[in-house]
Amino acid sequence: MTDFEEFHNRVPKRIIISGFVLAMLLDFMPFPFETFFWLPEFTALVLLYWALYKPQSVGVGTAFAVGLLADVGTAAPLGQHALSYMVMVFLVQQRQRQIMVHSHGIQAVAVLGALLCNQAVMVLVRLMHDHRFADWQGFAAPFVGALLWPLLSKVMLGLLNSRRLR
Repeated sequence: MTDFEEFHNRVPKRIIISGFVLAMLLDFMPFPFETFFWLPEFTALVLLYWALYKPQSVGVGTAFAVGLLADVGTAAPLGQHALSYMVMVFLVQQRQRQIMVHSHGIQAVAVLGALLCNQAVMVLVRLMHDHRFADWQGFAAPFVGALLWPLLSKVMLGLLNSRRLR
């Protein structure tokens, strides 16, 4: 086991849960879609972070539970976020080791693919539920999320390092 894996194995569950709570609070803020269509799903980004860095604790089951909470919080059809998060986490964890050996820039490309897959599943569920296509503007958010990925990774590692030094 490397020092990196050992470092992330010692992260307490309350840190993971508080990250999800903060991300969900950001996602539940009522921003108008017409103005803030570019905002990424912060819950999906945090879910991807922990699915990559601590896959033994955050997996498809956690994605399902977090997705149901996101469905309830955003008044989406029950299971929409749960399904999209499960598919996203499953695909990322299939290649977790290969993604982790690359720099944050290459990881951002993998995160972009996962977020685009997440958005595609959500669009398909909405299409089947409402029989209408939302808009192509919704596909801008995954690109912003991928651009934020290196920043998120460095901030989370910095927070975990500062906690470790205390």
